[in-house]
Amino acid sequence: MKCDLHIHSNMSDGVFSPETLVEMAKERGLDCISVTDHDSFEGTLRARAHAKKLGLRYVVGAEISTVCEGVDVHILAYNVDIDNPELNSAMASVTQLRDKRNEAMAAKLAEQGIPVDLQRLQSEGFVGRPVFARELVRLGYCKDVAEAFDKYLGVGKSCYVQTRRLTPTEAIRLVLRFGGIPVLAHPKQLRLDKRDFEQFLRPLASVGLAGIEAEYFTHNTSERIYYARLAKKYRLIVTGGSDFHDYLHGVEIGKKSFSPNGYTRKVLGI
Repeated sequence: MKCDLHIHSNMSDGVFSPETLVEMAKERGLDCISVTDHDSFEGTLRARAHAKKLGLRYVVGAEISTVCEGVDVHILAYNVDIDNPELNSAMASVTQLRDKRNEAMAAKLAEQGIPVDLQRLQSEGFVGRPVFARELVRLGYCKDVAEAFDKYLGVGKSCYVQTRRLTPTEAIRLVLRFGGIPVLAHPKQLRLDKRDFEQFLRPLASVGLAGIEAEYFTHNTSERIYYARLAKKYRLIVTGGSDFHDYLHGVEIGKKSFSPNGYTRKVLGI
């Protein structure tokens, strides 16, 4: 089974519609996917409906932004009960935290003489740092998205803003509250050595973390083996994905995929 369980649509900071992503996955021979937009289940709702029409297996998903001691930690939320009305209000609180961050970021850019029309960006959909980056390129202040992050938007750069967000534990409990499966996304991005990573992972597993995205597209073979070994030690599932946003962010759908083991398939119901 060929799967990609980490994809972003234009309901978040990707560029393709949920329906187009489903069609791309089907055309490129994938058996099961998940659209995991940031802090939102709108894209996954649309993708699920289209996947059903095309006969493609689908896992409901989202990527929840959290922070731990100043470090960004992302929790993938699979199989949550997105038909539960209480979930909408819970996610609205997460969205409000992101909106405040965006306002502060726009203000910092303005202080540096870069006028970003945040209202216009918000009227077009989800706004996150990649959207800001693409706007800086469009306005001519940066030659590409990478430069926008290097000069202004990356962690520790002049216009980076860290605001109150959920902690990883809060996000895990939120996902569990709505019947979901919380998975730690792209662990390599935490930049922890093996000892520190396991110390970070252990308490999360104790509060209900259910998986590790060991098969992330940037992980090399030894890293995949290491994260999979820890997953086995703590009885966690192993997931994987392309983190596809566009042709410059992540890897193109279908170019890399992962084949889930029996335990992962059982837990995710695929």
